[in-house]
Amino acid sequence: METKGPGKARTVVAAAIGNFVEWYDFAIYGYFSPVLAKTFFPDSDGLTGLLATLAIFGAAFALRPVGALVFGHLGDKRGRQWVLSVVILTMSGATTLIGALPSFASVGLLAPALLTVLRLVQGFSAGGEFGGAASLLFEHAPARRRGLFGSTQAASIAVALALSAGLGTALTSWMSHDFLYSTGWRIPFLLGLPLGVGGWYIRRHVEETPAFTEMREQGEVADSPVKEVFRGHWRMIIAGTAAIVSWTAGGYVTLQFLPTFFDGVLDRSLSAGLTASLVGLTAYAGFIVFGGWLSDRVARWKVMMTGAIGLTVLAVPCYQLLIHGGSFSIGLSVVLFAAFLGLTAGPTPAMLSELTAGNVRNSYLSIVYSIANAAFGGFAPYIVTALIDSTGDRLSPAYYLIGLEALAVAGLVGTAVHLRNRAQRRPAREAEPVGAGADA
Repeated sequence: METKGPGKARTVVAAAIGNFVEWYDFAIYGYFSPVLAKTFFPDSDGLTGLLATLAIFGAAFALRPVGALVFGHLGDKRGRQWVLSVVILTMSGATTLIGALPSFASVGLLAPALLTVLRLVQGFSAGGEFGGAASLLFEHAPARRRGLFGSTQAASIAVALALSAGLGTALTSWMSHDFLYSTGWRIPFLLGLPLGVGGWYIRRHVEETPAFTEMREQGEVADSPVKEVFRGHWRMIIAGTAAIVSWTAGGYVTLQFLPTFFDGVLDRSLSAGLTASLVGLTAYAGFIVFGGWLSDRVARWKVMMTGAIGLTVLAVPCYQLLIHGGSFSIGLSVVLFAAFLGLTAGPTPAMLSELTAGNVRNSYLSIVYSIANAAFGGFAPYIVTALIDSTGDRLSPAYYLIGLEALAVAGLVGTAVHLRNRAQRRPAREAEPVGAGADA
């Protein structure tokens, strides 16, 4: 069963707006981490304050699995639409409060403590966003366009990151250094309030998915969806988590890491890093949609595998261009990163949604995505910055990226084997749409 007519457009917007707000919130923190380091850790030397700020950034991801368990359960019990309406308000509220926090100079250690608490609230809320939005899109989408529909969710993330980078570029270029570090950095955080309220209004007026409505009417809603996921799908939790680290963590050590890398490591301007990130993320959004569209015609795992292998090959050369190249070389490297990241990201929501039954889908998606972000994505900026600090090797992000891609390839092999075995057990009349099967 699928949604027809104008309801499809409303569904896409409702799913995308929450991902946009979620990643706008997270990206603003990441992009302004050099400024936050001086605001909340002013007495730190060298990279110490930046590392402390990035550690708080990563701490929010550590709480994502907890949010995934709570909101994944509620999404499979009460519905996708209800969960999505709640998480967007809590995420945007925490972002707004960060913009209103006092500095270390005003209240001392209370300032970084409050910053940590609000980041944890963001992480807990974000744990429920991906699973609910991916389920909403998948269950409303036409069977042979699930890859394309799902890609809009991933693309909205790239758009949010690009807008954050563009806003950061404008602010850092327009404001004086003193004003930026005293007051100007608060502006993008305070914008989280109108974004969140607008997103909540849109989500409150979208229909629940036909699939969930049917399950509820027929009494097929799972009693303990989280328990059933861990008991019956633990192999797919492992394989799915590994398969998507190319997306969930790869972006952090490439396109989103550039402002921190330029300003904190290469001694270039923050504005230059934000501009490079903006170019890459804008291209990234387009390649994500292309990857989702392609996965409706070619097996999704094959599209994602191509992206992972491409990133492995390009990791060191592209970082060499970032470190030593001029404007053209930097632009080339970020577009190459964007192209292959898009192939890994576009098919992901549909690919994961096809791995489990509908009555535990929200829980499964939330758990896998939050683990992949918490274990490999959230602390990626901290890890690569610490590696650079301890080794002096500015190619450390490239080496970390290669390790991520090797893990992603292993996970994709596992999901391909699972899909192949399931296709062989299923009668021909129940065959999956083109993008789902391992041999499609």
